[in-house]
Amino acid sequence: MNYLGKLLGGIAGLATGKWPLVIFGLVLGHQFDRGYQKFSQRALPKHFVPVAFSIMGHIAKSDGRVSEDEIRLARTAMHALNLTGDRTRDAMRAFNSGKQPGFALAESLKLLRQQSGAQHVVGRRLVEMLLPVLLIKREASAEERRVLWQVCQEFGISRVELAQIEAATRIEQRFGGAAPAHKRPVDRDESAFNELGIAPDASDQEIKKAYRRLMNRYHPDKLSGDGASKDALEAAGRKTREIREAYELLRDRRGFK
Repeated sequence: MNYLGKLLGGIAGLATGKWPLVIFGLVLGHQFDRGYQKFSQRALPKHFVPVAFSIMGHIAKSDGRVSEDEIRLARTAMHALNLTGDRTRDAMRAFNSGKQPGFALAESLKLLRQQSGAQHVVGRRLVEMLLPVLLIKREASAEERRVLWQVCQEFGISRVELAQIEAATRIEQRFGGAAPAHKRPVDRDESAFNELGIAPDASDQEIKKAYRRLMNRYHPDKLSGDGASKDALEAAGRKTREIREAYELLRDRRGFK
């Protein structure tokens, strides 16, 4: 919930009709958001990531298929947790494991609860991660709601608190959070993977290999030697810049050299 404090602070300021108070509300909200994010991250136990993403995969698969929007939400959650390199791949593997038949939901929740010193905080953070997967659809299924409620029960989250978290999540989605693909720009990371012609779960070595292959194919120097036209060389130059930008984005995201 990186925007909720600013959103509520801004709304409170607007209610006064005075711009200095609007700015003051935004500043206070920003401080709240920063503090809450740091507190939430400190509270996360070791197994939070694999448990959270396996349950996310389980919910996404509960209606029979996993959509591109649901995969995109999983990647957005990885970025929000600042996962890079091996931790990103571990999260993706956990997401895929949750899609498999016989996923042990109860055992996973019990493990996470046992590891959690601040159980309620961890449970709330988990619910905040899972809710967008339900809300991205027009209507969540009964099975999806059942899984989410099982999470709430494990961590002592009441139906009233769940309703409050859901309302806050809907506000965030409406005013700057995740939305279905046809209603917002394509995710930058997705564009980078598409540019390199590889899957989002590609390894670092696969990213490097794809980059070298495409640069070798489209580099203007090579085409110049083949007698390409001026227009073709200019197009090749644009293409290599796009390939390089995609590679550098993924390299920085993953943290490899």
